[in-house]
Amino acid sequence: MRKILAVLLAVIGFSTTAPSSSAIPANATCSANNANDIEYLIFWPPLPGATPEGLAESIRALPAKFGTTGDGQTRQLGFGAFIPIFVSDESIIARAIKPMFELAKQTNVAVHFNVDDHIIWDERPDLWNWYDPAKRGYNPGNRKNVEWYDWEGTPNKRRYFTPAGAPLQSPHMCYNSPAIRKEISRIVSQIVDPVLTQEINKLKQENKEYLFAGITVGAEGGFDDYSKIPKLSNIPPNIDPMHMQVLKMIMLAGTMMDEDKAPHSRLGYCSLTNAGYSNANPPADVNAALADVNQKFIEFWDKLFFDAGIPCSRLYTHVAASPPQDDNNNAPISIVFNPYARPGWTTYPIGTLENGFQPLYDALAKHANPSWGGVEANATIGNTNEPSWERYLAWHYNHGAKLVGINIGATDQSLISTLSKGAFSDEALAAHKKFLKGEKLIEK
Repeated sequence: MRKILAVLLAVIGFSTTAPSSSAIPANATCSANNANDIEYLIFWPPLPGATPEGLAESIRALPAKFGTTGDGQTRQLGFGAFIPIFVSDESIIARAIKPMFELAKQTNVAVHFNVDDHIIWDERPDLWNWYDPAKRGYNPGNRKNVEWYDWEGTPNKRRYFTPAGAPLQSPHMCYNSPAIRKEISRIVSQIVDPVLTQEINKLKQENKEYLFAGITVGAEGGFDDYSKIPKLSNIPPNIDPMHMQVLKMIMLAGTMMDEDKAPHSRLGYCSLTNAGYSNANPPADVNAALADVNQKFIEFWDKLFFDAGIPCSRLYTHVAASPPQDDNNNAPISIVFNPYARPGWTTYPIGTLENGFQPLYDALAKHANPSWGGVEANATIGNTNEPSWERYLAWHYNHGAKLVGINIGATDQSLISTLSKGAFSDEALAAHKKFLKGEKLIEK
């Protein structure tokens, strides 16, 4: 989850992402249950007052906040949970999934999962440690699994900022590395899917299938561009508190890059090489080519879950919709469309979406208006021109959204406070209750 990083960087004069224009046929999208499916209102952890040991109690408290959990047929309350993928102890995966289904049955609050497709893989140095013989997992061949700074194959050593808003020890993943894709396929098909299938079947047997709200597959995939890390002398003065988070990220990234002697260059050359490009045969538009790689990576993940029997109406993609949709964006809103999942975006009302969701509606119209999701959302992000919560929810549900995932998580404590206070303010609670009770949301 990008935690608004790309947009804030753009606001203070820098850009982190970048698009393209891979043409996707209008029928290449999920159209299952478009008219009559359940509309879900999901709350991602951490919830107010929750501790790692107190997740269950915070979920049990949700129904009391809203006075209802919905009817399980048209509208339904839900909570978010996370399925780890790249872990050293793979028994953790089942232990992360099964209790969430049980909690959903106990509380009548549906569970919606998120799968991080590319960020968190620190525990798998056997896939990325190409550089340190003294540490676990060392294999020079791992350079083929991480992104490169140039056509010569200079590999990335670690990520200096991520969509999660924090640096990581592990490098940037090469999305179309054959070894990476083989491992992803193994984990999903042999470990994740059997557990999900078992638990979903239990819900069906109890006529509680509505308590599985699906999976957001992805975490705002894109290619880091470290040429956008500016010199400190170029950072504008008088940074406001909201943008101070970005300033801290920039300074930390610059310090780490100096430590690693990393070039201030864009990443993506491993993926481009695997896609058939080279120094002698470069793409006409680098960002368009990277967006195409990104779209195929998203579709690859979605198809794995679809092939396991999870309907496309319970799978959502996850791309940030707020960054500028220009020629410097390798993760444009258009790459979310594929036959195996519903389109899903981060939908904070900033940047491209500051004045409403027309850019999303236009993209949806080009693909026959499928159902979609605002998989990471919050109306209150500290802007002065924010919509009311009812209006914000209406921008989603009144225009075909079947899921809105309210997020309060961030790496900066002040931003967490802003998101949390907004999501559970009196105004927000009134809008949430109105939705769950089946009343019409008004776009004032």
